[in-house]
Amino acid sequence: MPRNGFGVAFGAAILILSPGAAAQQAESYGDWIVRGPAGGAITASTATAAGSLFGMVCDRSKCDAFFNPKIACDDGRDYPALIGARTATFAATMRCTTVGAFRAFILPLGGGLAEAMAEDGELGIAFPLGSGQFGEARFSLTGAAQASARARKRAGQAGGPAA
Repeated sequence: MPRNGFGVAFGAAILILSPGAAAQQAESYGDWIVRGPAGGAITASTATAAGSLFGMVCDRSKCDAFFNPKIACDDGRDYPALIGARTATFAATMRCTTVGAFRAFILPLGGGLAEAMAEDGELGIAFPLGSGQFGEARFSLTGAAQASARARKRAGQAGGPAA
């Protein structure tokens, strides 16, 4: 089980996002899609053309951001990241989480990430690859604010930024 305190909802979210999952209960908001059963683990996410995913996963009590750049990481290990949006750039710590065959990074929505997701434009994430090299991914924020609000509502939260 993931050691991030958000394992059950994240595990369910990964199943929702897996290629074999049915598209039932999916709603589109700009470049973002909200998936999952009402009252369960709900995701709001977008993808790059290369298949990297970014979004948030919510259950009744909490939302966290997730990022899947399709690179190897060590389960439970923290990794640094630099996140940039139209009005802010900030450092963040991502935790590698493995659920079944999937690996992704969990990021807290605090520290400016929730605010950045509420903007239009793009969100960029730079992350270490090893040997002093970095990777980066850019995600559209078109529809992110609406998708995030809908994910919270479908998960049964009262609303407002979640951390």
